[in-house]
Amino acid sequence: MKLLTKTSLNFISVSVLFFLVGSIVMYFSVRNIIQQDLQEQLLEEKSNFVYTTNENKIKEFSSDLFSVQKTQKNILSSFSDSVLIVNNKYVLYRKLQFSYLKDDQYYRISILKSQSQSDMLIMKIVIMNVGFAMFFFLIVFFTNRASIKNTLKVFYSTIRKLDGFQVNKARTLTLDAAEVEEIKQLNTVFEKMSEQISKDFEVQKEYTENVTHELQTPLSVISTKVDELMQADNLTKEQMEQLALLMETTNRLSRINKSLIFLTKIDNRFYTEKTNILLNDLINEKLDVLKEAIKEKSIQVEVKSLDPTHVDMDKYLADTLVVNLLKNAILHNQLGGKLQIILSNHSLVITNSGEHLSFSESDIFKRFTRSEQSKKGLGIGLSIVKRICDLYNFKINYQFCKEHIFTLNFR
Repeated sequence: MKLLTKTSLNFISVSVLFFLVGSIVMYFSVRNIIQQDLQEQLLEEKSNFVYTTNENKIKEFSSDLFSVQKTQKNILSSFSDSVLIVNNKYVLYRKLQFSYLKDDQYYRISILKSQSQSDMLIMKIVIMNVGFAMFFFLIVFFTNRASIKNTLKVFYSTIRKLDGFQVNKARTLTLDAAEVEEIKQLNTVFEKMSEQISKDFEVQKEYTENVTHELQTPLSVISTKVDELMQADNLTKEQMEQLALLMETTNRLSRINKSLIFLTKIDNRFYTEKTNILLNDLINEKLDVLKEAIKEKSIQVEVKSLDPTHVDMDKYLADTLVVNLLKNAILHNQLGGKLQIILSNHSLVITNSGEHLSFSESDIFKRFTRSEQSKKGLGIGLSIVKRICDLYNFKINYQFCKEHIFTLNFR
């Protein structure tokens, strides 16, 4: 939920509750005031009655709204509500009842005052006040909403610029000036942070380039010297085996070093160029490159290109992704095994036969994962595949169901 929506909903909820309670309180307050006024009018009529009444005229006051009756005792003054039927309608009256003593005779006097006009007045006052309050609420609501929306323009601008910020581009992050102190401080922190990230990126980039040069050069020298030693004529069989082992270890170390440097480059977003690539053609091309390894294990390959699948990514990373998946399916396949490749609905499924490896499915994309049964390591190829997928937000899953199944979703 957006901040503007949340603040608006909170404002509306509180306001509705306030107006509901306020309207009820206002209604009873106004009604109490009007009733007090009505009772004062009745008391005033009582005073006029006492002042103007004499022996000969007391019964002249009798009317529909004025009742005079003889009584035997004194009655305390009291107010009450009374209902009369007027023109076939029920009308509510306020009644004042008291006793009057004249010539040793008590009279019970009842004075009625209609409340219909009072109730109408109460309703008009309440409606007028509630209407005015609602009008005031709408003005405050839209003014407050426009103010918050205008204030958040800088905030949303900051989010857009942060979302588009790329550390590998030689460009400083410049955010809009803000009037709100909190947003101003936030932008300042982001600008300092982006500057520090750019500096750290340059340092790491330089370190990666240095490592590439410093490690690969001595490894190349070792490999060359070992190769020269192997050309000598006076070597024993045992020495040749030791030199061959040294050559194999050196080459493996060189490949691992290149792979780790490659992972670092992916993490640092060295590969930013995007090309529209048809995976159907790319897979066929890489299968042709790996045909000798496939032939060596007598693997039966089945390719089902049900739908043309295009992806926008760096050409080198696309090659690496496909090659590593195919190499893994070939390397960990069995003699005379099967390799099935299905391209459909923007997804790639690679299935290969092979023995079950004793580690959890979530660990297969970790570096140098090793099976406890066969002691056979997976190396770093699948870790590179996972990093490339994460870079482009591709979803890759692995499961073993009599066969090894890798599912790659490009959506």
